[in-house]
Amino acid sequence: MKCPGQDWRYWKEDAIFEIKCPFCGEEIEFFKDDLYRICKKCGKRIPNPKIDLNCTSYCRYAKECLAILKKIRENN
Repeated sequence: MKCPGQDWRYWKEDAIFEIKCPFCGEEIEFFKDDLYRICKKCGKRIPNPKIDLNCTSYCRYAKECLAILKKIRENN
């Protein structure tokens, strides 16, 4: 699910970034609205370390987003 509140027209340079997979060290590219990415090397789901969840206080999709994040954390 993509957050309906994210609009690419307002993204800044830091909206796309890379981190190393905490399990195998492979580089993983994130977009700021990705909830998670799957590491191409080890196959683990990696939650977005920079995701901004302040919108959960008012967004009608908040329960769905938070449920997805909970499942990701439980599976790793």
